Formats: sequence, structure tokens, C-alpha cells
Amino acid sequence: MKKLAIISEFNPFHNGHKYLIDKAKEITEADVSISLMSGDFVQRGEASLIDKYSRADVALDNAFDLVIEMPNFISLQSAEFFSHKSIELLNKLKIDYLAFGIEHINSEKFLEISDKIINNNGKLEELTKHYLNNKHSFTQARYLALKSFLGGNDFISSNNILALEYMRSISKINPNIKPIPIRRIGANNQDLDIKDEKFASSTSIRRNLSGEIKNLMPYSSYQKLQDFQKNYKQANKEKLFDIFKYKLMIEESPIRDSLCYEEGLDNYFRDLLKDNPSYDEFIDLAVSRRNTKARINRLILNYILNNEKCLNEIDFDFIKVLAFNENTTSVFKEIKGDLQIVIRKSDLVKLSRNDLIIYENMLRASKLYSLLIDRKLNSDFTRNITIKKTYEAN
Repeated sequence: MKKLAIISEFNPFHNGHKYLIDKAKEITEADVSISLMSGDFVQRGEASLIDKYSRADVALDNAFDLVIEMPNFISLQSAEFFSHKSIELLNKLKIDYLAFGIEHINSEKFLEISDKIINNNGKLEELTKHYLNNKHSFTQARYLALKSFLGGNDFISSNNILALEYMRSISKINPNIKPIPIRRIGANNQDLDIKDEKFASSTSIRRNLSGEIKNLMPYSSYQKLQDFQKNYKQANKEKLFDIFKYKLMIEESPIRDSLCYEEGLDNYFRDLLKDNPSYDEFIDLAVSRRNTKARINRLILNYILNNEKCLNEIDFDFIKVLAFNENTTSVFKEIKGDLQIVIRKSDLVKLSRNDLIIYENMLRASKLYSLLIDRKLNSDFTRNITIKKTYEAN
């Protein structure tokens, strides 16, 4: 049984995502398609546009067989850790293929350049360290190091750098996993505006929710988005910011062990907060050459959720299932004994102490998201998991 995986956010699921999974299945002829999907908070350090269960249902409607939740301490990290911890988990599922999107270049060229970079990792690390010493953030330092190493920036985009980190993680964890890079069509990952009738980035769709976006998404995705917006408020970032201010300024909980923390940020944040700025004002003031907007956003969430650096050292052995179809039965049988499968609350009795630490971390994030959208706080235990018959293409 051949297993294909895609690491995803689907925020929201659009035609580009549908193209990626369909093309990957065509290339690999895999028997089972798995999505490791971010939960209610995504890598930019923001709340997702619609909740994880709605996005998982849409993924099942559009060629996936199994959707599992990525622990938020993984999704709220930089590309390097995000990719490494994701591949670690997928390797426990014994995947055969990892498919992902790339930009600007074809698959063969991407693989060629990636191999060159990975085989010269010492040189790249030396260049990265040089730029870090010049007060650049890690993301910027890595960008400048790659640009210097490659002699240009045709390869470099946030999408391709994440794809490169997947390649690097595969080479370290299990080189037998076959990477399937697939060039995006119609739109690039960072496009802010809608330029095509059928394809647009998730970013441009989120920026144009009141516009004509119906044709940019599969029907089920558009319908889920409409239903969610009708039933729930958009995540309230000022409410999130109030929690952050209370914890840092009044409760004075330590922030130094939080994921994404860098020396001196606690005192810097407290100075900025003395004037009681709004969330957006605070972010604008906090961003610097060394600390990007995404990093500040991730740090705020990691701090609120008690996501500390020690979580990276925990080896957990379970998956939290968000949706699946009958085709997944063979996967569950294969991993039984190696990974615990959490579908309902009663499954928690099977988890180890380390597993429970990670699960409770995921549950905190779900409750925080509920608080921000004015939803009942126990939705993880009251929301029925979607189980469908095997996917059939239209």
C-alpha cells in the first residue's frame, strides 16, 4: 500500500490545492492520500479563516482519504522546525511520497538546486551565521545566504524555501520518502491580488472575501466558508491581544522559554505595551530587521498557549484524526501498535504521559480559537468526526 502525504493549511482550500492533490495522485498512483493539516492557528501566527473541522471536511470532499491535525507547537514555528517535526510525524505513518508546491521553476530544476544546497550545507550554515551576526532574522539570514550561495534569487521564495526545508528534513529523517515537487499554476503563494479566473493564492482570497471568489474554490470549500462566516465571527485579534497583555504585564508570566522567543524581547515588549497600543500598532512597533511580523505573531500565540521550547524534545506517538474515509482502514491497521489513533474522547486512555502533554496543548489551542470566534469551548468533544465512503472523482 503506497501512501502519499501533503502538509497543508487549506486556509481556505482553493483550486490550486485541488490541482496539487490531483496531480500528485496522478504521478504517484498512491493508494491512500493523507493531509497533515494545521489546526486552528497557522504558520503566520494567525487564526485560521475557518475552523479545522470544516477544512478537513473539504479536504475529504476533494480527494484526500485521511486528515490529521498538526500539533500547534509545530505549526507555530519557522520553516525549519515546521518541516522537520512534520516529517518526523509523517514518517511514523510510513508514508512513501511527500508532495508539495513550488514556484518559478520546474520540478527537475528544483530537485537539482535542492540537492546542491543540501550537499553544501556547511557553506550555507556559514553564510547564514554571517548574516545572523549582522542582526538579520533567521528567515532573512537564510534568504541572503541562499542568494549569495546560488548567485541570484530566481529559486528563492517563501514557498520554495519551505519546500527546500522539506527536502532537507527528508534527507535527515528518511531518504526513502520520495519528494514530489509540483509547480503551482495560475498564482504564486505570496500573490496579494487575484489575477486569474480560476486560480488564486489563499492570501489573495482572504484579502478579497467580499469579492468574486466562488470560481477560485471547489464548491464544497466555498460553501463551508459561507456557512462558517454566517455562524461565527471572525477571530477577534484584540481579544487575543488582551490575553497577551494580561499575561505579560499583569500576571508577569515568564516568556523566555516560549517558542520563537529571542533574548531581550520581553523587556522590549513591556516598553511598547506601556502606552496600551492596539494589536496592529503593537505589531508595527515590534517588527524589526531581526524580528519579522510572522515571528512576533507566532511568539504571541506560543506564549499564550504555553508552547515552550521543551516541546520540541518530546517524542509523541499518536495522531489526532479530523476526518477520514473507508479507504483509511488499511492505514489504521498498518500503524496499529506503533501509533495511537485519537478519534473520540474515549481514545485518550491509550495515550502516554508525553502524548497527553501534546494532546492537551492541541486542546488549549482549540479552546482559544473558540473564545476568539464566540463558539462553545468544548467543540473538540461535541463535534462529530466526518467518516465518508471512499472518495470518487467527479
